[in-house]
Amino acid sequence: MKTRRRKRPPETEETTPVATTTIFSSDLLTPEEERELLADFWETKCELVRVLIRNFPRLRQHRPALEPWPMAQFVREHCDNEARSLAAVRRLHDRYIHLKHRLASANIRLAAHVAKRFRHHALSYADLLQEAVCGLMQAIDRFDVSHGTRLATYATWWIRQTLQIAVARQSHLVSLSPHHLQELGLLQQESEALAHGGKHLPTPQELASRTGSSLEHLTHLQTATRTPVSLNAVLDDDSDFKLTEAMPDNESSTQRQNSERQEALQYLMENLRPRERKVLDLRFGLTGNGTHSLRQIGHLLRISKERVRQIQNRALEKLRASAERVGWEPSLLLG
Repeated sequence: MKTRRRKRPPETEETTPVATTTIFSSDLLTPEEERELLADFWETKCELVRVLIRNFPRLRQHRPALEPWPMAQFVREHCDNEARSLAAVRRLHDRYIHLKHRLASANIRLAAHVAKRFRHHALSYADLLQEAVCGLMQAIDRFDVSHGTRLATYATWWIRQTLQIAVARQSHLVSLSPHHLQELGLLQQESEALAHGGKHLPTPQELASRTGSSLEHLTHLQTATRTPVSLNAVLDDDSDFKLTEAMPDNESSTQRQNSERQEALQYLMENLRPRERKVLDLRFGLTGNGTHSLRQIGHLLRISKERVRQIQNRALEKLRASAERVGWEPSLLLG
């Protein structure tokens, strides 16, 4: 008995292709291979931009300059899911990404080598390697084939710049610029040189003269990069005494001072006449009803503004005299 073979359905553009994972080699490229790959990458980028503009007329007003970086930004911003739904755009974009990743894989060892130079900073090596790869990808986007140089030579500067920015942002509590980070490295080198040469710790004046910076700028930079200390840190290994226990409780001190001031004021107010207490209460809001002007108090008590001022001054003189007689400091009555 013959078995019938099932016919395969004809392939169409609507058939969803099976995604395959491409494993790139990290082997170094020869100069000829690199130039050929870069030229192919540039032609693919140009063709991708032309196809996008041809199929989407609204992008004509965003046409980039015929330079690597503007064209890379154009592809990143406008080659979205809608654009990749077209077969021609998807094919060119896949090849564009393929060539870019191939160039990055061939120079991944360069990124790792530059990242090792920053291992003395606070960032982990995994974070440094990630930042280095980001710098490498940016260098590939910016590289101009007509320069006639190797990609590694051009990419080294961008990788180092990306790492410096990452370290400046994350190594210290205070955000530092790459320029300040470079000054800090020079400062550390000069400090170590003076310490080893003279066998003594250099003074700030010596460091300022060696680095060419002012003493004020040097002090400001050292203060900004000072290592933070936790408030829960133990002062001595032999005890459990923490920094938080040595700090004064300003809130409790303020509450106690306010309470003492309120008690003293109530005691002294008992020696005043009822009208004098009323005037001070309305004038300074002693009972929490808010302060009033002399005119408002005069209207409430049906007396003149000048009479209210006289009663106020006489009451304050009595309070000062009573405080001096008891031996209290005048600051105790100040709110």
